[in-house]
Parts: sequence; C-alpha cells; structure tokens
Amino acid sequence: MTTPMRIELAEFEQDDPGARGEAHGELWRSQIHELCAIRGELLLRHDGFTSASQIDELAARHLPVLAAEAPALALELAGIARGAGVTLAQLVVLNHYTDLRELPAALRDEAVPIDRLRSDDPGGCTAVYLPGAARGPVLGQTWDTHGSAWPYVRLLRIRPRSGDEEVLCFTLTGCLGLMGVAASGLAITTNNLFTTDGRIGLLSSAVVRTLLVEPSAATARVRLARMPLGGGHNFMLADGRDFFGIECSARLQVLMQSGAGAAHLHTDHCFDPVLRQRERVPASSTSFRRMELATTLYVQQRPRDAAGLWALLASHEGHPRSLCSHGGEASGDAAASRTCGVMVMNLVGGEVLAGAGCAQANPPRQLGFTRWRGLEENIR
Repeated sequence: MTTPMRIELAEFEQDDPGARGEAHGELWRSQIHELCAIRGELLLRHDGFTSASQIDELAARHLPVLAAEAPALALELAGIARGAGVTLAQLVVLNHYTDLRELPAALRDEAVPIDRLRSDDPGGCTAVYLPGAARGPVLGQTWDTHGSAWPYVRLLRIRPRSGDEEVLCFTLTGCLGLMGVAASGLAITTNNLFTTDGRIGLLSSAVVRTLLVEPSAATARVRLARMPLGGGHNFMLADGRDFFGIECSARLQVLMQSGAGAAHLHTDHCFDPVLRQRERVPASSTSFRRMELATTLYVQQRPRDAAGLWALLASHEGHPRSLCSHGGEASGDAAASRTCGVMVMNLVGGEVLAGAGCAQANPPRQLGFTRWRGLEENIR
C-alpha cells in the first residue's frame, strides 16, 4: 500500500525579494535542476523547438517584460537562479512552460507541423467557486499537467518581516506561484486555455503573484486588464465579496462569469464565442468531459464547505478521465497529464486545504494565516 504523501511547505520571511529568491533556490537546488531539465526536454520532444539554444533565446526574451511589469518578482526570480545555480532562461521555461508551448510558429522563425504540438500533454485543471457555503465562499482547483511535475509540487508561504503581507501559494520548486490566497482575502485560480495568439509576455507565475498583491478582487480585475499576458488562461478572482471569472488569450480578455452569489465552474476551453475563434483545443483534452462531470457532481453533492469542495475535486467518477485525473493510466504513459495537486481556499477566515498528487490517496494539509485581514465568520 502506498504511503500518503504530505505536501511540503516552505516559509520565507525575507524583506528583500532577491534574498528570498536565493533562499528558495538553495532550499530546492537539486529539484530545480531536475525540473528545469525535464521541462526543457519536453519542449524539445513535443513542441516544435529544434534546439536547447533556441528555447533559451526565446525564454530570455520574456525577462525584460518581467523587469518592467514586476520588478520585485524579477529580483526574486534572479535570486532563485543564483541560489539554485541555474540560468534565468531555464527558470523562465520552468515558470512559463504552458505558455511557451503555445507560442505561434512565427515567433520561432519556423513552420511547426501541427501534429508536433500538444501531442501527449494537453494539461488541464478544474476550478470551482462555491457561494454561500457554511463558512463562507470557497474557491478551489485541481492542477493537472504532465505527470513528471508532481514530485516537485510545493506550498510557499511568503511573509516578509516588515509590513502585513502574507501569501500562501501552490507552486513548483523554482516557480513563483501557480494559484493562491493572500491575507487580504483575495484568492486566485487559473486554468490553461489553448489559444492561438501567444506572444512574448509576462510570466504566468508572475501574473498570479502580482495579482495577489492587490487588495481586492475588483482591483485585481483592473490590474489584470493592463497586463501583457503571454498565453491563454481563465482566471477566477474572489475575495468573499466579489467574484470574477475572466477568460484571456494573450491579446483579448472577456469577463465571462461574475457575481459572488452564484456557483461558477470552469475547465480548459473557452465559453466566449469570440475567444473560441482564437482557440484550438487538442483532441486529447478532457476539458469538455471534466466540465460535464464537475457540473453533474456539483448538482449531486451540493458541497457546503472546503471539505465538500475537496471531495468533489477528488472525485474518481469516470476514472481515469475523472476530475482527479489519472489520464496516464488510460494511455499507458505514467507521465501523461494527470492531477498533480489540489488547493481549496476558504474566503472567510482563510483556511486552506492543499495536497500534492492524487487528492484521494493524499489527504489535504490544512493551513491558516497569522496576518489574515479578510472576512471573518462572525461578520457574515
């Protein structure tokens, strides 16, 4: 019998972002080296790139955007590179892997055969917002990607000694953040969308961290509208008072879901008809199937709290193409896209449930905040 795996948490209290990055890089040096190599090899093997130097050159073109849009995060990323002993270009690949895969052939100065794109790693996530739960609204998501990533899933708590900032992020070793919640009460999830207008833009992990600095979902929505995104994503922004679900290609953003009083679900395909014209969902994607499953399970289970949402996202209904995905078991490829972790965030009180790997085999770790400034149960 496999021993359940408890997701690892690292806490960083440095005020200086470069020093914080160095501590991150030093802590997970060997894992960062491994994941950089894995993701570089995946790009070479499946996504039309012809050489490691070509990948490095394209990755490096994202660094000026990061420096201009998020200078503190540029310093943090540089610190991770120093601490881990890897190049900044390698870290861009690690942090921005899905968006790099979606860059059009024109940016690579070559014609890439369509059958070399997205061949066995369609990725995918299922995100759900619960309104009016027993302890207040809850936001959660599975994080599905190439199965090689799951041993590198971690949690980051960033709590600088000065000020009142505190952020809890689901992430990978070497990555700035994939989804998370801040002490302000703002929580963010993000699903990949298979849009076709990719460009050199802000690292997707830096988008998440930049938005989490905002004081509310409303201000985060305004900030997102000004960001030069690199690829397609659906963002759920919620703070217990407001909810916004925004479908984005690199060049177009559409508010598709709103209102904190209704349930909202999303997988990895566009709802907006205009954005669908910029979309090319791979045949191997389970997005439509997962949307159907999530909607059915929501109606059947009517989850009322964070534990209920965890149980929904952990469902093996339709296994292996379930919400807690085990797609590799269907294809015979253990490294194919699968659920590599889950995060569920209570927007009242700040309780977080998070885990790595299968959400049934690995029970969630429960965490809270020491600087929570969001809604509390007694004011609802």
